[in-house]
Amino acid sequence: MMDNSSSNEANGYYPITIIPASNLRLSIPSLQQSPSLKIATWKDKRLEHLDISKGLVEVLQTNGFTVEKILEYGPSQIAEKLGIDDYVAQIIFNETTKTIN
Repeated sequence: MMDNSSSNEANGYYPITIIPASNLRLSIPSLQQSPSLKIATWKDKRLEHLDISKGLVEVLQTNGFTVEKILEYGPSQIAEKLGIDDYVAQIIFNETTKTIN
């Protein structure tokens, strides 16, 4: 007869060990240790010239929107991707269109 641990492994079951949260440690290598690790966020500064609130500009920039993406997506996709009302997305689209023309 097999012991419980080998029987469990044969059936595809494995024991779970629960570790208290206080014992968890998150280690992030510093850039000096890992020079290839670089995180950059490029923000389209042209969005700052739109006649919309700074908060909307920040939301657009944080979500990687550029003038080109706004024009490509149109109001409905902007609203969907940002989770905002359609009329707010329409304002963003209209102001972008007006600013580049």
